[in-house]
This record gives sequence, structure tokens and C-alpha cells, in this order.
Amino acid sequence: MKKIFSLMVLGLIIITSPKPAHAQMGAAATIQWDVTKKASIKAEQEAVWSLLSDLKEITLYSKDFIKSAVIKGSSMPFDRVLTFANGTTRVEQIDQIEQEHKFIAYRFTQESLPKGIESAEIAVFTKASGKTTDVEWLARIEGNAEAKKALIAQLTAEFEVYATGMTNLFKNTIPATPMN
Repeated sequence: MKKIFSLMVLGLIIITSPKPAHAQMGAAATIQWDVTKKASIKAEQEAVWSLLSDLKEITLYSKDFIKSAVIKGSSMPFDRVLTFANGTTRVEQIDQIEQEHKFIAYRFTQESLPKGIESAEIAVFTKASGKTTDVEWLARIEGNAEAKKALIAQLTAEFEVYATGMTNLFKNTIPATPMN
């Protein structure tokens, strides 16, 4: 848990810093994300965060890529079981939903790791930028080179689906009018 939290804090530093961030662990190694996808969503951060943090709603912006999302448990950490359009499932352990800084951290559970992969950790960050919100999906993968390459390709395509789906979802919504 401490490792994930440290990665999330360092990830936040990386996103907000104009130069590479360095961890204060051991030899001050630079954090390397294996997959990154950033999207600028034309919506207020609160609206985007509301959608992202309601973990079952991934089906809304996955454009039928994910057929269902089931939450198992209510206190951290808990699991989210995703069923994909092709019938496969993946269990993700949700480690952190940070309301104040608006980011989520999760990982593949052991039974969902592809052969040759030791760990797959994902973070999703949001950052307000005027009337738009930047959303960034990041993944860090440990494993053998061949398996890692395959999972990087899979997550790159998956994050692209999420970014496109979320962009289109908010593009087609009409913002609420403030009441006086």
C-alpha cells in the first residue's frame, strides 16, 4: 500500500512538474511509466471526477469495450471486476480513490496478471485547466520483455478507448445552467 501511495504522489509530481521528478527512494530513481495517455475533456473537473470516481461508470465511457463493472467490497482496498466485450474478465484491486487530489490508483490482482507479468499498476489523474479537465491514464508494468510489450500494447489501446469515449461523452452533453 505504501508503494502504491508513493507512486501516486510521485506521479502527481511528474504531472505537475515541468521537469522530470525524482523519487527520494534509494538512489533517487526517476519514475518510469510504461503507458501514458492524456486527454483534454471539455468539462469541469468535478463532472469528470464524478464519472471517473464512480467506478462502475467505466462502462459509459468505454464505448462498449467493457460490458460490465462489478464492485466487490466497500472499504479500501476493494475489487472491481470488469467484463470485456470479448467475454474476458479482469479483477482490479482499487487501492486509492483520492477525492481531494482527484486521482485513482489500482492494480491487476494476481489472478488477472497475464503470464510473464509480475505487476501492473494504474493511476488516473485529473487536473483542472480552465473549463476543461486534463485526464491522464498511467500504467507501470513489471515482467518479462515479451509479456510486458504485449500488455503495454493492450493498455495503450484500452486507454485510447477511455480517452475517446470520455471526450465524446462530454462533447455531447449540455452543461447545466446555474439557477439564481
